[in-house]
Amino acid sequence: MNFLILSRLSNLYSTQRLVQAIQGRGHHVAIENPESLCEGHSVDILIPRLGGFRYEESLTNLRQLEKKLSPKKTLNTAANFHQARHKKISAQVLADIPQPRAFETPDCFPVIVKDCLSSQGEGVFLCRSQEELQNCLYKLQGRELLFQEFISESQGHDIRVFIIGDKVAAAMERVAADPRTEFRSNLSLGGIAHPVSLTAEEEQLCIQAVRKLQLDYAGVDLVRSHRGPLILEVNPCPGLEGIEKCSHKNIAEEIVVYAESFLNSHS
Repeated sequence: MNFLILSRLSNLYSTQRLVQAIQGRGHHVAIENPESLCEGHSVDILIPRLGGFRYEESLTNLRQLEKKLSPKKTLNTAANFHQARHKKISAQVLADIPQPRAFETPDCFPVIVKDCLSSQGEGVFLCRSQEELQNCLYKLQGRELLFQEFISESQGHDIRVFIIGDKVAAAMERVAADPRTEFRSNLSLGGIAHPVSLTAEEEQLCIQAVRKLQLDYAGVDLVRSHRGPLILEVNPCPGLEGIEKCSHKNIAEEIVVYAESFLNSHS
């Protein structure tokens, strides 16, 4: 099989782990920058790894590549990738799944303000007053925003669940370096991770969210609240480093095996 990975930085942990897994199972793999249109590839499986840098341009190129290269399978197509990546669209698609409440205009505090296309915890702010909100809106002017309820009992804690197909591959609890002062638990912001067991309800919520967004694999972030588990967001390009090191599982290989099974079932 011929795999093509779209990744701006070929030396990233996640990209390299996918390359190792693909080659380890006897397949060919190429890496291309998603910001530029590539040609001359025969592609069976296309794996987009689009980050925040020049995202719109990369997404446009992905759409064109899907038409031009006609891969047998794209792991998270451009349409589904963007539907999940855009926080407001994603929240609307998942409207019947438990989530923090969303507001058109925040009229109570504290409130979470999210840049709809931000990633890795960047562009996410906690505003505790009207003054903080106005300062935040000034910083984010021109950006599409999502306003959500702050789940105070989960401050500095969340759970990342890695879904491949219709199965939970691994899960970890992420804790902010200092939950008293930092409400975000992203590992990229200094958070730490440890293994966690999920309830049957939590597993089904995560699988249902990924299914509704029509993703092949994803990282689902949830919190445990007083009213039960709530889905925060679904990441169509989840990093592999934290989850692999925490779970001691070969998640990259599981993604490749999933791709193989798809092609074998459609051959």
